[in-house]
Amino acid sequence: MKDIMSIKKRLEQKSAINGKAGVAIMSDMLNDEKIRNLVIKHYNSITCENEMKPEIILGDVPVFSVDTEGSICLDENGDPVLTLDFSKADKIMDFIKKHNEKNPDDTIRVRGHVLVWHSQTPDWFFREKYDSQGAYVGKEKMLKRLENYIQKVIEHYDGVNSPYRGIIYAWDVVNEQIEPDDFHPEKNPGSVRYTCNNKNTGWYNIFQGDISYITQSFVFANRYAPKDIKLFYNDYNTYFGVKDTLNLVEFINKGETAKICGGIGMQSHVDVKVPTVAEYGSALEQFLAAGYEIQITELDFTINFDTEGTNASYAYTPEHETDADQAKFVKKLMQTIITKQKNRNQSVNPKGITGITLWGLCDATSWRSQCAPLLFDTSIYDPKLSYTAFLEAAKIW
Repeated sequence: MKDIMSIKKRLEQKSAINGKAGVAIMSDMLNDEKIRNLVIKHYNSITCENEMKPEIILGDVPVFSVDTEGSICLDENGDPVLTLDFSKADKIMDFIKKHNEKNPDDTIRVRGHVLVWHSQTPDWFFREKYDSQGAYVGKEKMLKRLENYIQKVIEHYDGVNSPYRGIIYAWDVVNEQIEPDDFHPEKNPGSVRYTCNNKNTGWYNIFQGDISYITQSFVFANRYAPKDIKLFYNDYNTYFGVKDTLNLVEFINKGETAKICGGIGMQSHVDVKVPTVAEYGSALEQFLAAGYEIQITELDFTINFDTEGTNASYAYTPEHETDADQAKFVKKLMQTIITKQKNRNQSVNPKGITGITLWGLCDATSWRSQCAPLLFDTSIYDPKLSYTAFLEAAKIW
């Protein structure tokens, strides 16, 4: 493998993005030394692709804490005390902790993803006694469960006795809550997302359009997270829903003396056809003008993707788009991102864009692998044309 420029070093040296160069990985990838070395070379931020999601930490079925006599422990609400499973995420955290101890001048940090999501949260979490056949609990009890869960997760990673304290620098507190239509919380609270896989979500079954749990998620996260951790609302297709996203974030912050949601995560699963670079740039400019810290959180660039298909298809379609087409798009998009950061009103938005996270290491491990969306192909040794384009774009600064 030829020696190639580090992504993190190029962004640090040559671009206006003075934040994190990130990648999403899964814990089992760290069994491969080549992958560990690739991560260390190119990135100073890691997102757990799945391991910090509620579905993984809570598990398929509840596990309860027991006392010395074998009786199930109960909390102040009369609920069984849950035992949370952090083992998969901790494998990634242990790798980072060990690296940071050996390399104090070249540390890796973590974006926490995600505390609250309508998807990938087990249905039993919303039911009486955590019984999958039980009735749904009331709003008050669910908010107490929500606070307890957020507290336990944050304190596991940043409590005073946590071995991982200081590694996480940001949390996606709430993920993908906006329906594609307009969001007007006072007039139409039902326009938050309330279905998943053609079924009502647990949140909707309990709150019935009341969106207080979204705001309270940020209240609880602010209560337990260290003050230097930035808290984000994260969503996809934000370039087509700028008004909707800003309406929701402003609703979360309404009545607060300081922003409890200080950042917007733009997921950015883009295609070379959709959105256009101009559409993406316009949205980014509006978010920056609103004064929110921006992180591009789930970036990939598909080619030969069925953009006309259903949301569930994620399908390859032979449109004869090439690596060269992808590289051309990547360069234009990255130039636009860096230009918008450079030209922002710094008195309104001092930090602007503070991180870019690629959603995967290489095409072979991508969730959209058939559509070749990343900077490395099936081999992690050899970068694609889009890798060169990605770094070349940084030279405009």
